[in-house]
Amino acid sequence: MHVAGKVFLGLGAVLLVLGLVMAGGGRDSLGDVGDWDPEEKSEFSGTEGFSSYTYPGGMDKIVMVRDNVRCDEFTIDMTNQTEENHVGVDCEDDGEKPWGWEDDPPGWYHMATISPWEYSSGEYTIEAGADYEIVDAWEVLGEELGEAAGGLMGILGGVGLSGCGVCFVLLGGILALVLKDPKEATQMQMPPSV
Repeated sequence: MHVAGKVFLGLGAVLLVLGLVMAGGGRDSLGDVGDWDPEEKSEFSGTEGFSSYTYPGGMDKIVMVRDNVRCDEFTIDMTNQTEENHVGVDCEDDGEKPWGWEDDPPGWYHMATISPWEYSSGEYTIEAGADYEIVDAWEVLGEELGEAAGGLMGILGGVGLSGCGVCFVLLGGILALVLKDPKEATQMQMPPSV
């Protein structure tokens, strides 16, 4: 086999394996989208009953509750001296789960949203029917979108690299069949003439 065929076959095999590993890593990363931990991302952990909360304003905050709490049994009020509450819980028709629960992390429900359009920064009292976590919605969304984009790029890059590997393997096979090994030239020595 000609050395060019060997080089292309070897390089193609390496690229093919690297591409498959890269695509698999991208697939795993894409599969992890939506699996975030509300306790890890929490800015405030509240308990059932009354809690004092300093709302920073400026960003949406989501209220996460364990999935063993029925939506229609969970209540939350966030008030200050004005006594106005703008946090509501929106449940499905059967009352078991909140609307949009399908994209919530495992073990949790997104029960309510605290909007900066309805609240200004300041000190508030929260009365809740169960323990909860308050999480910055945009931080979670940004991380999840970044993870999804990274996974997609990994898959696309891996497929492209695998495609190059296949092309190199085919080219190496063709070169192995077509090119012949160079023959060593034999030299004949003539006796010196007198």
